[in-house]
Amino acid sequence: MTRLKSLPLLAAACASLIALPAGARTLAEVMQTKTLNVVTTASSPPHGFLDPASNSMKGIMVDVADAIGKRMGVSVKLTDVPFDGLIPTLTSGRADVMAAPLFITEERAQVVDFSAPIYGWGEGVVIRDGDKKHYGSLADFKGAKVGTLVDSVQYKMIKALPGTDVSTYQDYFSLLADVRVGRIDLGVVDPPSVLYQIKAKSIPGVTLDADYRAQKQWQVGACTQKNNPTLLAAINDALAKMKQDGELHTILAKWGVAGMESH
Repeated sequence: MTRLKSLPLLAAACASLIALPAGARTLAEVMQTKTLNVVTTASSPPHGFLDPASNSMKGIMVDVADAIGKRMGVSVKLTDVPFDGLIPTLTSGRADVMAAPLFITEERAQVVDFSAPIYGWGEGVVIRDGDKKHYGSLADFKGAKVGTLVDSVQYKMIKALPGTDVSTYQDYFSLLADVRVGRIDLGVVDPPSVLYQIKAKSIPGVTLDADYRAQKQWQVGACTQKNNPTLLAAINDALAKMKQDGELHTILAKWGVAGMESH
């Protein structure tokens, strides 16, 4: 009778173990399976996007992940999630590494371990072609109608500027359309993404303001779960070699952002 009662308890215990999030895989486990599980996002071209012609992931951080895998001697298995799912996917153990355009911040570093910086940029300003009004700094935004992506680092920068009317957008296509028709005076943007959108979607009538000088700079890094030092060291070793032999520069040049690599 005692034995029969213990069976349901054992089954429940096993079920609870299966339901637990998978732990981080060590470097040894990655090397044993010859596969590096990488989470990325298709929401940020040219950093990452789904190419409709090949139905496959393309972009800067996809190329970076592939290059890291080759240098480690493993294949790369990509998982695409929305931007806000990147950190949860990594911390739950469903991925070994994140390779996405995620800026390195102190807040995020509390929950993940970042690699050495890979590349980075500051904010940019987009205006209508032929607009005589130019913007050199944040102080020049006073009295202007400004657009930026919702919940972006750029929005957090400018939301408290006095005398500035700020509108938020879900995507750059809508923001650029409103700049072009004059609903807003300027957009505060991620320059690599906007340059790609203008080129890839043949968006006329807008341009980056060459007079603007970025007030902040952000750096993108890959990352692992916390306290996985051997895997993080392998990622950093691959990145260091990519910087040293020029492979990182080649990847960035391919996507039109040469010169943004971190040293």
